[in-house]
Amino acid sequence: MRNKLIKVLNIIVDILVVCVLIVSILILTMVLTTKGDDGVPNVFGKAPITVLSDSMKGDKPDDFEKGDLLLCDVVDKQNAPKYKVGDVITFKIPGVDIDKDEQEDFITHRIYKVNKDGTFKTKGDANSTYDQDPKANAWPDVSPANVLATYHGSKIGGLGSFIAYLQTSLGFFLVILLPMIIFFLYQAIRVVINIVAYNKEKSLKKAQEMIQSADLTEEQKQKAIEEYLAQQENKETPEAQAETKPEEEPKQEAETESEE
Repeated sequence: MRNKLIKVLNIIVDILVVCVLIVSILILTMVLTTKGDDGVPNVFGKAPITVLSDSMKGDKPDDFEKGDLLLCDVVDKQNAPKYKVGDVITFKIPGVDIDKDEQEDFITHRIYKVNKDGTFKTKGDANSTYDQDPKANAWPDVSPANVLATYHGSKIGGLGSFIAYLQTSLGFFLVILLPMIIFFLYQAIRVVINIVAYNKEKSLKKAQEMIQSADLTEEQKQKAIEEYLAQQENKETPEAQAETKPEEEPKQEAETESEE
């Protein structure tokens, strides 16, 4: 029963380690991914974008909400597609910092109007007006040259918030670093246990060889092995060690002769 529990525990720990490694690789990929001059991440032609607001929350097939991770297609500026009304594009507006991290954020909104000069007016599906800043000032129209990526409906719900949390110091420690520390400690304990088991098995084998070579009956040999095992188990318990500790010899009282 004990061996089964140990095996189950080992399997659970191994699964957790694999999950942590997968998340770690994902985070490292997000952090170390190559970025162009415009700062857009590029993972094999895909731009993972975390959604910071519910401005595109709706009932359309390509709508999304806060916390989702969008997998947008990075635009090749030399072979940029021709944009039209209804396309969802990712771009930047100077000075727009949605999450207050002192960096301009990517905006992924839908094109609602194409101007005669080829620029676009964009709007979130959940908004009632074209894109504007918190002071209700209309944003500059988006130029095709400012489009960084296009969105076609590929997303992972909720993963954006999780990745954003992992990129914080506390999130990285709790989800990545702490489980790895626990894993290495657990593995160190397993190594010690295996070494102890190996030494015990080695000693038992040596004792068996000595007993088998002795001139004893099979019954006597079996009994000798059992006594050896019992002796080894007693050595491992603190109670047994206390019992086998040599007692101090009683002090002999000096005999005194009475003088007459």
